Amino acid sequence: DKLHIEYFDGVEAATYAQLEGVIPYAYNLRINSRSRDGQTLIVYNYGPRDPGTYYLIKDGQLKTVGSKQPLLKSEELADVKYVSWEARDGKTIHGYLTVPHGEPPFPLIVLPHGGPFVSETVSWDEWGQMLANNGYLVLQPQYRGSTNFGLEYYKKAFINGGQGGYAMQDDKDDVALHLVEQGLADKDRIAMFGWSYGGYAALVAASRTPQIHQCVIAGAAVSDTLMQVSYYSDRVRGAQEIEQLNMWSDSINPIKEVSKVNVPILLIHGNVDQRVPPAHVRKYLDELEKYNKPYKYVELDGADHFSNTLFYEHQILLYQSMIDFLKNDCGPGGL
Repeated sequence: DKLHIEYFDGVEAATYAQLEGVIPYAYNLRINSRSRDGQTLIVYNYGPRDPGTYYLIKDGQLKTVGSKQPLLKSEELADVKYVSWEARDGKTIHGYLTVPHGEPPFPLIVLPHGGPFVSETVSWDEWGQMLANNGYLVLQPQYRGSTNFGLEYYKKAFINGGQGGYAMQDDKDDVALHLVEQGLADKDRIAMFGWSYGGYAALVAASRTPQIHQCVIAGAAVSDTLMQVSYYSDRVRGAQEIEQLNMWSDSINPIKEVSKVNVPILLIHGNVDQRVPPAHVRKYLDELEKYNKPYKYVELDGADHFSNTLFYEHQILLYQSMIDFLKNDCGPGGL
């Protein structure tokens, strides 16, 4: 649900517990430095309502040194909740829900993590907060294949055939429908936004039937699974070979599903992406043109694959393009 620390020193545990009681919106705390006598501390905090703030504790007083994002006000940011639901096959799936201000039902953005064989612990998440700030309920599911939930859960994604586009995709749809049943999400206002594997999942979602999404946004997406795995298949061995080849040899390949696309798509790709080269998006764009499917494309000039390569101008273009697309091009009347 969040990062937990187990302390072997009782005084250290008590120190952090006391800090949690005085630091505003305490979530993930770290003592960056302290004086030899332990009475002067520099403390760093980050979490859903704090993009990162440094504090000075000296002479028994707490003072704010500065924030990484001083223009963002904590009280205007969104809470993140840890949620669980039951998938259609009875498997329990967990995830994070970023809840905007206002009253439900909200328009919903399903935001699957990349990887897919990783796990995320959400604390400060800029994409989730940006979308929530614009009124969207944001769901980040730990679909099967995610790590930190045991070996069996991880292996379910590939050990008996690749589940990309199958059970892994069902997990994402099932939680969206679960939130609708709970009255938190509007069934006619659902979209998916993902990056890397998450972008792959968004492309898969675009051609699903029955369709529960009004549109998808696919960033740095793997559009041709066989082309992607061919980049490194000669170098993987052992467990990694089993994982990668089993996963991608028979998971759904989006490039072969373009004729089935039934919702508008926004594609975003960095033009120097080294992990998922731009050849992916160019192949997919050609197929969209071939089948006369509705789409928009945004190219991020000079951006590589990972989010930490997105500079200010990339972020502005990315966020403005996403919000404009969601409001004006995502199904009838926008999302």
